[in-house]
Amino acid sequence: MKIISFLGFNNYDETTYLNPRGSGGYKTPFFQEALVEFYKPETLYVLLTKTVETVALKGASEPNWDALKNRLDKKVNLQPIKNIPEQNSPSDIWWIFQQVTNCLEHGDTVIFDITHSFRSVPVVALIAVSYLRVVRSVNIEGLLYGAFEAKNKATNETPTFDLLPIVSLLEWTTATDQFIKTGNGQALASLLHSSNSKTENLATSIDGIAQGLQLLRPMDVMQKAANLPQHIAEAAPIISQSVPPFVSLLERVKKDYCDFGLANPIDYQKNAQASLLRQLKMVEWYAAKGQTVQALSMAREWLPSLLCYHFNLDPLDKESREEMELLLNGGKIKDKEDNTIKESRYLDEWLKLPKQKKKQLNKLWGGEFNLANLRNDVLHAGFRKNPKNAKDILHQTEAIIKELQTIITVWNLKDETI
Repeated sequence: MKIISFLGFNNYDETTYLNPRGSGGYKTPFFQEALVEFYKPETLYVLLTKTVETVALKGASEPNWDALKNRLDKKVNLQPIKNIPEQNSPSDIWWIFQQVTNCLEHGDTVIFDITHSFRSVPVVALIAVSYLRVVRSVNIEGLLYGAFEAKNKATNETPTFDLLPIVSLLEWTTATDQFIKTGNGQALASLLHSSNSKTENLATSIDGIAQGLQLLRPMDVMQKAANLPQHIAEAAPIISQSVPPFVSLLERVKKDYCDFGLANPIDYQKNAQASLLRQLKMVEWYAAKGQTVQALSMAREWLPSLLCYHFNLDPLDKESREEMELLLNGGKIKDKEDNTIKESRYLDEWLKLPKQKKKQLNKLWGGEFNLANLRNDVLHAGFRKNPKNAKDILHQTEAIIKELQTIITVWNLKDETI
């Protein structure tokens, strides 16, 4: 274990610093000495300005650095980081940041002591904690503060606060932001898994929603999202005990994903329209997140599903979907083996649909927008003659989604669950 600390230019009075992870304490004017007693680190790094290193305070016989060295002699490998800038310019801050990160190697365990840090250094330490966790897989065991101003005057005991739980809000915020912006819920689910047994249901919901979105499983997404409000309500009181502001982040998750929720999306007798509306929300979500391939894939499948609803068919039945795709392709197909014409058994009813409804679907499927072909173009990575360029694909996707949104009005789709 390593400890990184800061030594200031102050007169330090003797007090008993209390051990933050157990009973007892250690009497000393220097918090660094107490930390060495509490944690037994292999190395203690101390950041020093030139003043702290060389100048003795009024009434003191030696600089604080020399006094600390004398007290810690043979107790720990003491390593000074000298010439810390006494200014506060951006270049000075980055220089300090670099010195701090240079102390640590991949996989190290470290405690940051910010008790006697100065000016912007606590912010630097905060950034370093977040950075080192990601870049060097450093295990941050504590972000400690010896709160001398909170000393019990009667007993001369000074509490030690571990501020690492506050820093953990950065992790929760980053993980939540990733889930909201991309649909990748792995980091957020991992934090929830390790938090408390009562947050497991929420972790499972987020895992399920994220995996369903990633792998184009809209039914899974709807089922998992249906349980999200309840699981957020269960987890919020637990998480608020350690990371109170995270409850507000959970409201963002609820706002962005609960609209996908449908408890029984495959009950097409009761929920056919509700399911279609939520699937279209996912198409819009994919497009908004820049996941155009997924948006086009789901949009292409949405049209046969819409016709399955119209003809009261199960959209998960392969033969039913093939029949609806045949209608979208004109209702007739020539058999390559015997040259006979296969005609959809729903063709007559299809032809009786209002012209506007048929025109919209034909325009999307194989007409002006040629959605089926565009979906194939992107899924086959453009390995075909005359593939569309990326700019055209994005522009056409945007137009397709607008057309799908008008279909809701023309077909008078309503949410049966409301």
